[in-house]
Amino acid sequence: MSGTTVANKVLDMIGEVQGMLDLDELIDGLLVAIRRNVPSDYVSLNDIGPDTDRVIAVVTPDLPKEMYRIWGEYAFQNPLMQRYVETLDGRPYRFSDVVSREEYRASDLYRNFYSLIDVEHQMAFTLPATPGRVIAIALSRCDEDFSDEDRDVIERARPYLIQAWRNAIDHTALRDELVARPLGPAPANGTVVDALRSRGLTERQAQVLALVAHGRSNRDAGAILDISDRTVQKHLEHCYRELDLPGRSAAAEFVWALLAEVGAHDVPGEPARRGLDGRAGAVG
Repeated sequence: MSGTTVANKVLDMIGEVQGMLDLDELIDGLLVAIRRNVPSDYVSLNDIGPDTDRVIAVVTPDLPKEMYRIWGEYAFQNPLMQRYVETLDGRPYRFSDVVSREEYRASDLYRNFYSLIDVEHQMAFTLPATPGRVIAIALSRCDEDFSDEDRDVIERARPYLIQAWRNAIDHTALRDELVARPLGPAPANGTVVDALRSRGLTERQAQVLALVAHGRSNRDAGAILDISDRTVQKHLEHCYRELDLPGRSAAAEFVWALLAEVGAHDVPGEPARRGLDGRAGAVG
């Protein structure tokens, strides 16, 4: 892989996530961009600790539900996880950098989890997290190990990915603060849903968009409204077209501008949960 190719992959990865301030959107975009530029059979974002029974994972492509439960049991045995805990070095490392293939295949982690999805090779790096937690992105392959050039792509992109992650966390904290702070008395029919309906959305579409703008994942919105994740996504796509918005972050900004304009603050459901909890694939 030439230096130009490495640079192009890094730029593509950064360009994919630049400006993504919604945490769900960033996670999905990040995993897609990494998998496209460093081809992998699986790419996952893992939120582990501080308790040994707290393991949350988002994987693309998705795994059977039972696999998430098994991963929760063995995540702390991952040699890359163990290396990070010992060194606090969050740069990208491969299984082959820290453990022999024989040692890896003899592990309970391999026998009870990775062998079931044919994973033989992995490379992982970390993102900023609160003390005691580890947030790591893992790239996994079934056949060929990751090359030095693959690692170079991730190493060069990592500072920009860290900044994108911090931006999304800061934006989320600010949004949560605004959610908790009343914006003044609402008019008689001044809920955010009514305001969105006046812009051409159906009541269900307005409910979905209001929940997403308040930090809910598709899964959470679907659970609150008793509809499927897929139906939530379809409603969102219609909202984007109707309101001429490019995506989730822009839609959230639109709703918050509308809230400020009409003084509405009611939204179906309970206050949004933060972090990765509630997303598809969560265990622990």
